Amino acid sequence: MIVLKVCLDHIYGFERFEANLTYPKKVVDSLLGEEHLEGRERFRYKKALILMGANATGKTSLGRALMRIFAFIETGNQTLLTEMADMEEIASFTLDFVNTGFILYRLTGVIDRAEDTVTIGCQTADIQKMDSYETALRRLTDRTKETAQSPNALKKLVGPLHYRFAYPEIDTSLRLAGINKTLMLKTLRAVIGTLDPSLTDIVIAKDLKDSFIIRRKGQEIIIQDGKLLNREVLSSGTAEGVDVAVFLAAMMARDQRFYYCDEHFSYIQSDLEKRIFGIMMDRLGPNDQLIFTTHNTDMLDLNLPKHAFAFLRKKFEEGVFRVSMVSASDILKRNTDSVRCAVENDVFASLPDDSLLDALEVDGDA
Repeated sequence: MIVLKVCLDHIYGFERFEANLTYPKKVVDSLLGEEHLEGRERFRYKKALILMGANATGKTSLGRALMRIFAFIETGNQTLLTEMADMEEIASFTLDFVNTGFILYRLTGVIDRAEDTVTIGCQTADIQKMDSYETALRRLTDRTKETAQSPNALKKLVGPLHYRFAYPEIDTSLRLAGINKTLMLKTLRAVIGTLDPSLTDIVIAKDLKDSFIIRRKGQEIIIQDGKLLNREVLSSGTAEGVDVAVFLAAMMARDQRFYYCDEHFSYIQSDLEKRIFGIMMDRLGPNDQLIFTTHNTDMLDLNLPKHAFAFLRKKFEEGVFRVSMVSASDILKRNTDSVRCAVENDVFASLPDDSLLDALEVDGDA
């Protein structure tokens, strides 16, 4: 599954928000390889996106909105949409995506929580051999009547979706589904053993389904259904490494096609985050996509195309705080431009305003 564009209005606090995950110009010798729909070289999309921004700019909320829209496509459950809409405003979303084959989908929704109504629209366009995303958009055909026939009609039109989201707060009970146990064990040993060399004795549990046991000095630490049961006995970084290992194993198994990894490296050393992200990129296959959110500015040193970096920023406009997304490639046009230097000089206006802290540096008591 490939997300091409998402627009959100009055959803999780987003107002007139737009994120375009396509790019116009082919990049030669990119470390990301071919960033286009397989078989359609001009239909380009951002295969891996490093998404950065200050706290409370919406990195987690963006992923949560996408996850709910995906789940709605699969189930037809409109509650998934109403629960993410602002209470006092009419909310809306637009999602452009490709699932399987050469079909561009545009899903729209208008949500009125006060009236408890959801209006869904669906358009499609065949993606021809020489099409770009922009040219395919011109041929969108309304399919709303077909998808309104039953809750499952949209899923039938789009086909099965394959995606994986990773958040610290997401229920992990199903996260091992589709992952080979041997591969999971190999990944756990590599990631956990790197974070804590004393934790290399990891085995598949014989008596517990979909479970692994980490042994340390007579102590057993259990991972069941992808969830670390006694998390408190490990350091924050090592415990977080379990979540990273589950996500990485899923990518290595290619059990899904769209991946959203949200700040799973808060307690992990910067160099290891960069190394593991590199492994993730190597595992991205044709028509796969990864959105990777982080606060780690060392990620800016990675040798990636500029369109692979995007920044969320929150500014006070017209009486409200509005979140917007800017791609590094929108501003930095020369090959010699440094993304890190641009961030350090706040070219993208994405750094937090710390002026309120000035009051704490004034001499004397308050």
